[in-house]
Amino acid sequence: MTVSIQQLHIDNWTLSNYNSCMHTTTFDRPARPPIGLLLRTLDRLLDERFERTLGIRDISRRQWQLLNTLARRPATSNALTEAVAPFLDTSESAEQHLDPLKQRGLVAVNDDVYELTDAGRRTFDDLAREVQVTRELTVRGLPEGEYERTIATLQRMVENLEPV
Repeated sequence: MTVSIQQLHIDNWTLSNYNSCMHTTTFDRPARPPIGLLLRTLDRLLDERFERTLGIRDISRRQWQLLNTLARRPATSNALTEAVAPFLDTSESAEQHLDPLKQRGLVAVNDDVYELTDAGRRTFDDLAREVQVTRELTVRGLPEGEYERTIATLQRMVENLEPV
């Protein structure tokens, strides 16, 4: 049985004050922070870590996603926009993030087909190693298969809440 002790506004919450606040809890298990708080905190920490990692090369997270897509194979602007669409704001396009990469000589375009240049490949390879370190740090200490179960659980929650 769940007893709601206090309604919390996640926007006003931080993990640092979690232990000093009353919150939704159950009698049969220890209290934990709400999932929304954990998701927001994890997202913020991932953004900060990627910003530091990619910032070394003056690459944004969206540019990294484009480089990552192009590292697999050349692609049209439409294909690139589709690949990164879930990460773009409604007013953004892939071209906005591709332009600086073209200007720096990391990406070339010919007949609307984008591909990595040699410099782009080197930059991608260097950053890929650093990104892998961040990914490994993120899942450090998780038992075998726990990451996959967590992703599956979160995906199910998203599906449950998406409009029909």
